[in-house]
Amino acid sequence: MGPEIREFEVLLPIGYTDQAGRVHRRAALRKMRGHEEALLYDASLSAGRLVTELLRSCLLRLGDLGPVDAETVAQLYTADRNYLLLELRRITLGDQLQASYRCPQCGGDVAVVEDLAQMEVLRLEEGQILADRTLALEDGYVDRKGTLHTALTLTLPRGLDEEFVSPMVARDPLKAQDALVLRCIKRFGTLPRAELEAYGVKILRDLSMGDRRLIFQALEGPHSDANGDGRSPGVNFRRTIDCGHCGTRFKGVLDVSHFFVLS
Repeated sequence: MGPEIREFEVLLPIGYTDQAGRVHRRAALRKMRGHEEALLYDASLSAGRLVTELLRSCLLRLGDLGPVDAETVAQLYTADRNYLLLELRRITLGDQLQASYRCPQCGGDVAVVEDLAQMEVLRLEEGQILADRTLALEDGYVDRKGTLHTALTLTLPRGLDEEFVSPMVARDPLKAQDALVLRCIKRFGTLPRAELEAYGVKILRDLSMGDRRLIFQALEGPHSDANGDGRSPGVNFRRTIDCGHCGTRFKGVLDVSHFFVLS
């Protein structure tokens, strides 16, 4: 028999709902090993698929579900996947992370040692179910019949959405962003679902930049949402940075893709 595997239990911000309607929020992780490190160098894996494979390999349990397969990991909300990546990095390599941010004022690189133990994590309350996000667009979308659609209902992205769009990111990051938004739209005014899917990202390109910004903000998190309905669950990766070159204070986003880069 091999050595006993040390488990680290964490509480997901949202949780996984199984086919029976049960919500699983407690997960058990183990540290990454060389097998998982090899995944980081596998060029055949897109960014979304890489996250799925890393978590599948290191997730020992999800609630009372175990072992956890790739399909289940792909069904997790992005907020939960990012949180699990944060905890996986902490238990494997520690809380201190060397990060770099680019100052928007002078263009200088600002090196910061982040304490991952201090990252803000917003979770749903016990028994609380994640609600869809509803937005009232300012300008809206006018269809071929001249009907104006301004009411939008969104759900937060999941791992399977990440996997779908991540191969597009290098070629066309804006198309990838719009494709992700499209997958998160549950209703757009009275547009039939078939019409929404047929026109695809063209509908999003027809929106004003102000309306597009409202949608992007609603899918980010945590933050105050567009209608003041609260904050998205998940890790707040937004950081306040002071530039040592020019003294500017600016907002930066901690890049999770650098979590497992050994300096």
